[in-house]
Amino acid sequence: MVYYDSAVRQRCQYEEIPPGRRSMSPTLKDVAKQAGVSMKTVSRVVNEEEGVADKTRQRVLRVIEEIGYVPHIQAQRLASGRACSIMLHYPLSNPSLLSNLIEMNFITGVALGAAEEEYYFGLMTGPLTPDGLKKLCRSAQTDGLILMQIAMQDWRVEILRENDYPFMMIGRCENNDGLSFIDLDFENAVVEAFAHLIDLGHQQIGFLTFPQEWRIKGIGPAVRALRGFESAVARFNRTPLYRESDLGVQRAHSAAKSLLEESSHITAFVTVHNTLAVGAITALQEMNRKVPDDCSILDVAIGEESELVIPPLTGIEWSAHEIGHQAAKMLIRQLKDTNPEPEQVLVPPKLKLRHSTAPAPLDRLEKPLDASRS
Repeated sequence: MVYYDSAVRQRCQYEEIPPGRRSMSPTLKDVAKQAGVSMKTVSRVVNEEEGVADKTRQRVLRVIEEIGYVPHIQAQRLASGRACSIMLHYPLSNPSLLSNLIEMNFITGVALGAAEEEYYFGLMTGPLTPDGLKKLCRSAQTDGLILMQIAMQDWRVEILRENDYPFMMIGRCENNDGLSFIDLDFENAVVEAFAHLIDLGHQQIGFLTFPQEWRIKGIGPAVRALRGFESAVARFNRTPLYRESDLGVQRAHSAAKSLLEESSHITAFVTVHNTLAVGAITALQEMNRKVPDDCSILDVAIGEESELVIPPLTGIEWSAHEIGHQAAKMLIRQLKDTNPEPEQVLVPPKLKLRHSTAPAPLDRLEKPLDASRS
């Protein structure tokens, strides 16, 4: 029951197979001809509609069984006025991220959740315009939307609310009254990451976070991650050492190297994406510093893909697959309920220890006079 597409294609009520494909299977037209009725009558019988005499209905059903006709599910759904389809809008700033496990896990999670409810699933990764979104709301292409890359003030949310169109968010706005969402508590996750490293004796900690472009656009994770960093710096009285970076490994490498050149006493990094962590590791390797012996890495919002990094990353767990799966279930519950209540799930930080963190190396710590600042 799952397909991937940039948009859900229109279906024809009387086509048993998609345009451009041919099959030797019996068609609705074959049933109508053999039963001696119109295609409209067969359609009514297949969709269990009223207005068909019992004798005629039984004759049509008998022909369907005899010739082995199987109704096209998509056509049935369109005839009922429901597409039984949900769509994910995930506007990726960098299309290459689609091959990254984190991003793919969101998508496959939504797909599985839709399949379990016998819903189709569509994916849009390109930008939408306000007019394009309004047209989508007025069409019969999909029953509801899941939004990602949520901005603190998101125009998509306002349009969907105005049109009373079913949707939910992976992420959240600044004001979420009456909205359904599932999101990681990014602010507290970053604070918890710093707290763990400080407990291990690290004094100067570098922070690699989402691109500056995201923060300027008000994308929630970028705004909240930086807020969490500012809270951690104030709470633990640390020197603010951070870079905003594109999520490509090479850019992350440059950002990490810049921080290491700024402060040779950095003994740990907090990162917010696995590509940023890999960039930091490669920068450290260039400087002949090992992870975690010479420098620890703690990644925020990681999942099972952390096991693919060498060494496996300690981090704040956030299963992209499970989040996508829950998002699909939440939206479909909303679609099935005649008077749905908003569901809001804020996932708390959960630290998973692996092999990328260790106590701070004594030879890299600041001298006592400098350390007294903390």
